[in-house]
Amino acid sequence: MLRRPGRLAELPQRPYGRSVMVDEPVSNQSLIRLQQEARLSGEELAKRVNAIGAETGLRLRYGRASVSQWRSGTRPRWPVPDLVAEVLSRSLARTVTAADAGFASDGSADPGPGAGDTVTQVERLGSSVENGSDHRYVFNLHDLNVPAWRPATEPPPAHRQTPHSRPVREDELETSEEMLEIFSRIEAIHGASRVAPFLGEYLHRTVSPWLRSPVSTDTRRRLLRTSARLCYLCGFAYFDLEEHGISQRFYRTSLLLAAEGADAWGYAVTLRAMSVQAWHLGHRHQALDLADAAVDTAPRGIDDASSAFLHGQLAVAHAGRDNRDTALSCLNSAERYMESATSRPGTVTYHWAAFAHQRAVVRSLFGDRSGATLDFTNAVQWRPACERRSTALVCARLAEHHLDQGQLEQAASNWHRFLDIYPSIRSGRARSALAVLRARVRPHTAHDVGRGLLARATALWRPDTGTR
Repeated sequence: MLRRPGRLAELPQRPYGRSVMVDEPVSNQSLIRLQQEARLSGEELAKRVNAIGAETGLRLRYGRASVSQWRSGTRPRWPVPDLVAEVLSRSLARTVTAADAGFASDGSADPGPGAGDTVTQVERLGSSVENGSDHRYVFNLHDLNVPAWRPATEPPPAHRQTPHSRPVREDELETSEEMLEIFSRIEAIHGASRVAPFLGEYLHRTVSPWLRSPVSTDTRRRLLRTSARLCYLCGFAYFDLEEHGISQRFYRTSLLLAAEGADAWGYAVTLRAMSVQAWHLGHRHQALDLADAAVDTAPRGIDDASSAFLHGQLAVAHAGRDNRDTALSCLNSAERYMESATSRPGTVTYHWAAFAHQRAVVRSLFGDRSGATLDFTNAVQWRPACERRSTALVCARLAEHHLDQGQLEQAASNWHRFLDIYPSIRSGRARSALAVLRARVRPHTAHDVGRGLLARATALWRPDTGTR
């Protein structure tokens, strides 16, 4: 029986905060040297470990004393060695491994996105979700440097087959495409926790064996493209759960599958998703590079809504780098594409509500408060009823925008709408929005509006249940 993921609330009970002592600790000269080279104090190193741990879905509270223990030869439990290595990598602008930092492997480290062939990586990731070890992956800034798209010149290679491999039937391939639609619809309505464990099991137990089956070139390409989209969806689900390490691994695997399947559009969509994730985590330079690459990769002849989908994110990415003229130009391009889009189904779910949200973000970054307010409002009102999770998140963002302008009653109205939806979704981003609500409303409890809102939000806050 599959369990619903609720690890974030459970993590403080796990032994990540304890360390493993060797019999006779010897000072970790490698860590000491790298820490000095990075010019990080013990307090700074600990804070950055905690911050990158949050990107992985961990709540850590290390301090200077912990770093002193690591320097003296104490090896913290996994994944902290990888977190320390990632801090040093970002500080030194080069790849530093846990072994480089003086932490011997305990056999549980992340094997990295390039370990094994593509199908092996699908198997490994699906297994991680199914057996509950999906928290073990660390978000790696270096892995945002992805290969540029190169059109396939040869049929995708056949992977190692198992003794029980058999050809994939046409009805099975159609089923996988239908399952993708079902998973996508449920995720949009109910949030990622409703989907991630089942999607991981489906990839591990059903799709992975098919990828090793003997099939024709055309069938293999079709299977690879569907598998790439399933991995993309799983990556997005973990992005929504705010477990960015495994999300990044699924996105990288989606890129590999899209490349093998000669699927330039699938590659572009995943690059865009990685841009959104990088922007969300504050890596604005990388977000712009990825959004730019997504536009460059998209094949000619895609529908206008899909073009708007890519240019809207590129506008947000440029705005994040304060490139005002270019951001507004990209936004205008996205709007023109939307105006030309037909009512026929496109290759992505992108509509005027999504565009309004992106324009609101751009306007907000450039200080256009009235324009941002109008666009955030439209993004809520125009959102399809089936997209409950997105509606809730935009309501919360609009509420914050109102409060930034001192408009408590308008903020409370939108936050109450967010709270109307919240109990029906399971989303890490929604749970974080609820935490922001409580923190920002607490100073306003002298007002009846603020006091009532905080009481309602607190009643929904269940930190010990894993509800997200």
